[in-house]
Amino acid sequence: MATRSFPGTLTGMMAAYLIWAVHFGAIYGFNGLVCARGWDGAELLGLPMVPVVVSAATVAALVLTGMVLWLAVRGGGPAARASEDPRRFVRWFTAASAGAALIAILWNGLPALQVTPCG
Repeated sequence: MATRSFPGTLTGMMAAYLIWAVHFGAIYGFNGLVCARGWDGAELLGLPMVPVVVSAATVAALVLTGMVLWLAVRGGGPAARASEDPRRFVRWFTAASAGAALIAILWNGLPALQVTPCG
């Protein structure tokens, strides 16, 4: 069985945290941009723009992180090509990271949805 290089395995194990980091930067960066430009009253499809964009980004991040979790639980992802000894740890760490990242993504998305932008 072919083994994946260490950087490839580590990146796969950290994929959920990378998705969370991109989500965090995107939603708070977008919220900051809206406040800086004075677009807090703007609408998108007849709805307030910030909650629509934050909701879309949160759903996308949750779906991607859910896919990472699903792959880890069924033995795909970075554990698929790891050598036999660390495979169980790689699967466990990837699944635990994805679970923690799902909570973090929800935790980041909720304030942006509940609090008015620039308020």
